Amino acid sequence: MAMKYLGIIALAAVATVAAANSSHEPEIAYPTGFRSWQHISSAYIGEGNPGFPRYGGIHYIYANDRALTGYRTGTFPLGSVLVFDVHDVKAGPGTIDPTGRKLVDVMEKRRGGWRFVEFDGDSRTKISVTGDQAVKICAACHETAKRDHVFSSFN
Repeated sequence: MAMKYLGIIALAAVATVAAANSSHEPEIAYPTGFRSWQHISSAYIGEGNPGFPRYGGIHYIYANDRALTGYRTGTFPLGSVLVFDVHDVKAGPGTIDPTGRKLVDVMEKRRGGWRFVEFDGDSRTKISVTGDQAVKICAACHETAKRDHVFSSFN
């Protein structure tokens, strides 16, 4: 009888671990090839803008095919990925040119909502913002967007 209960306890423990592992979502992967995705917009953030300390420079926004549906309908389907590619700038006579990459912010629509991560510079593995930080820094700001947590528009 004791063996029967030990077997039941062991099965319950395995089921609990399996359920915990299956509900844990992996970090967002670096979006390889994103520069070949649809370019949504570009902009410059200069001194005097509240976002300048972190996002100052030129940025480009790219969207995967699923995200394009969201731009058309206003609701982004699961699997939508948007990339915010930020570069430092060099000013010359009458020009502003992009230089080194500062960061790559990625937002991906999954079950339960959008997930966010920030890759540092040109690194595809060094993450500067993720997890709880992303909820505080990224998600909190994106909650104010008028269309499914997305600020950019594509015309």
